[in-house]
Amino acid sequence: MLALLLLHANEVVSTDRLIDDLWGDSPPESAANMLQGYVSHLRKTLEPGSHRGEDEVLVSRPPGYVLKIQPDQVDAERFERLTGEGRQALNDGDAAAAADRLRAALALWRGGALDDLAYEEFARADIDRLDELRLQTLEDRIDADLALGRHDRLVGELRELVDRHPLRERLRAQLMAAFYRCGRQAEALEVYRDGRRTLRDQLGIEPGPALRELERAILRQDPALGAPASPPVPIAARIRRRWPLLVGAVVLVASAFAAVLAFGHSGSAKAVVVKPHSVVVIDPSKNALVQDIPVGGYPGPLATDDDFVYVSNIGDATFSRILPDKRKVYDTGSLSRAIDLAVVNKHLWAADGGVAGHTPAPPGTVMDYDLLSAQSRTIRLGPSIEGDEETTIAADRGGAEVWAGNKDSETVTQLEPSTRAKIHGVAPGGLAVVAGQGLRETVWASDPTRNRVVRIDAIAGRIVRQIPIGGFPSRLAADAGAVWVIARGFGGSEWAPTRGTKPVLWRIDPAANGGVARIRLPLTPIRVALGAGSVWVTAERVLSSDGSTVDAAVLRIDPATNRIVGRIALHTSAVDGIVVSHGLVWAAVPPSQ
Repeated sequence: MLALLLLHANEVVSTDRLIDDLWGDSPPESAANMLQGYVSHLRKTLEPGSHRGEDEVLVSRPPGYVLKIQPDQVDAERFERLTGEGRQALNDGDAAAAADRLRAALALWRGGALDDLAYEEFARADIDRLDELRLQTLEDRIDADLALGRHDRLVGELRELVDRHPLRERLRAQLMAAFYRCGRQAEALEVYRDGRRTLRDQLGIEPGPALRELERAILRQDPALGAPASPPVPIAARIRRRWPLLVGAVVLVASAFAAVLAFGHSGSAKAVVVKPHSVVVIDPSKNALVQDIPVGGYPGPLATDDDFVYVSNIGDATFSRILPDKRKVYDTGSLSRAIDLAVVNKHLWAADGGVAGHTPAPPGTVMDYDLLSAQSRTIRLGPSIEGDEETTIAADRGGAEVWAGNKDSETVTQLEPSTRAKIHGVAPGGLAVVAGQGLRETVWASDPTRNRVVRIDAIAGRIVRQIPIGGFPSRLAADAGAVWVIARGFGGSEWAPTRGTKPVLWRIDPAANGGVARIRLPLTPIRVALGAGSVWVTAERVLSSDGSTVDAAVLRIDPATNRIVGRIALHTSAVDGIVVSHGLVWAAVPPSQ
């Protein structure tokens, strides 16, 4: 509620809007009373010692409330003010003042914009706007540092930024200029060639005119760039006057470049541009994106049957059904903030997450939704109090077995058939159910708190093997031949990398009940799926300690060689669920977190 009022500071926000944004379409009957309680608590925090009717910050004003805030009391407004001042100083030719202002603006950030509200619909536009402004401010600060002759300090930072934002031509131009002025002309030209390959391979387009002109300027050693490896003082003077003519041109063509991204390359097939809140479709025969399908807010886990691909829209507490042959949404209906899905015999099983009171089904539960009758039932797995979000669910491909796990209660429970077999002492981060291993059905469960994967005899209802897997094992996928387990690289054991190393994908041999391969992953894995003769992993790279991510991709692994044989770049900041169905690979793309 405080965030809502801050996003509309000094404006009256109606009670109806507050209730709608806080609880969505299903507010509790006591919502109005709860709202008054929130107001009371906020007033005591914001104005301690004030008496009833003396409020000056959070004021009642029909038809709701207004939060009276001075501009510099909100860090986002300070950030925008400093950014504007820095940009004006840069335009006026005062690079030193611009660098100071822009650096001060960026120093205000602590993690991503509105991180705690990532699932809230009302915050989505502000999150996207602030994240984009942050990146633009970073580019402006680099321009100022280049104008001050600090090119040698910028190369490392720019290489990382270009790697994270390969389609951002302004950053690529800045890296080319920094390399050139450090006397590294060959590397400057390689940055251009790499960008050209990326744009052609991923989007079917050529670099924009500003980047092409910068390449030509480097080839002819244009004096406007400054002589390579010259002393910094005269270079700074020249660049201060002429740099905006070169790199600034990239900004001028930004709208044209955006149009090219949107409509593809003239004379060729339309390029697929991946957007947040969508499901991407990958053709495994080409290792290429073939479609991007808009769905609901914050798509997460996926499931599939013979008729549809299902996606849980966590932000909307809905699910969408996609027609695989037409590659479009068939319908969308209410569900829950499901963080795991399975579909069996026209029943959709949803492992529920979210915050109590903000979702139709409480966290720590599983919803069984009958797709034919639209009737549902809720099964609690966690404690009677608010449960842990980490609830997982899995079913075997034949639909005979459905199992769910809950971290809070440290249980794995059989839901179908409804024998209610329950295994205690496992806090699962992921589940997989496999039929046909000998005469027994098998449930595999990761246990990140104990750095292990357990094997459960589904018929006997007991753990029959514990396999040590360090590095925080989480999601997994399995068939009769192998179990594939994501380990993100934290924690340690004789099997796992130590803290700080790259994450891995473990391969377990069910016959030997032990690991046979460890595949190092270049990105942070999210989920894993099997199909089309391959292992598929959705993954994103962690940039820094603030938790922001970029360069989401789908990795393809050949089980015959245990090697990564494909990397389908999404050029987005996040990716989540994945499933292989109807000859295609489907992956969910939420917005950045």
